[in-house]
Amino acid sequence: MLGFGRKTRGKRRGLLKRVILFGIAFFLVAGGIFFLWIANFKLPNLQSFEDRKVSQSTKIYDRTGEILLYDVHSNIKRTVVPFGDISRNVKNATVAIEDAEFYQHSGIKVTSIFRAVIANLTSQKLSQGGSTITQQVIKNALLTNEKTISRKLKEWVLALKLEKVMNKDEILDIYLNEMPYGGNIYGVEEASQT
Repeated sequence: MLGFGRKTRGKRRGLLKRVILFGIAFFLVAGGIFFLWIANFKLPNLQSFEDRKVSQSTKIYDRTGEILLYDVHSNIKRTVVPFGDISRNVKNATVAIEDAEFYQHSGIKVTSIFRAVIANLTSQKLSQGGSTITQQVIKNALLTNEKTISRKLKEWVLALKLEKVMNKDEILDIYLNEMPYGGNIYGVEEASQT
């Protein structure tokens, strides 16, 4: 009888080892397939990001340069301001509201991603984004506003890449000068004039 119990216990251990090995192998294969899938995305080139031209409003002043005579714009009202000319309070407030850990992360925040996934699963719709400032810059400059998993994955990959080629102040400069602030108003300068 004692021998029978040892054989059963040995079989269980062997089965448990096989299940664990199968699980590890499954996750390695699934992870490899996932990374191959991501690698084959048709990602926009970051060079196109750096080479793009941002449209601005055309302002016509009188000969003294003091009185604004005309503000010509099509469907976008934007005035780009050098980063050094933007108030430190505006920079700090934007970071505090939009992405408090902006200067600490590498483009994405895993905790925000998990929070958004849980919120979206419990609400059964895509209601939360969890995007960092870098992700928002990527989305508005290179991607569409469609709410799909593939677009979100592209956003994550491109945000990580952008953080490797630009410093945080350059990214914040783009954000402050190019993000929509409602209607046809883009950037903090035009938003402050509204």
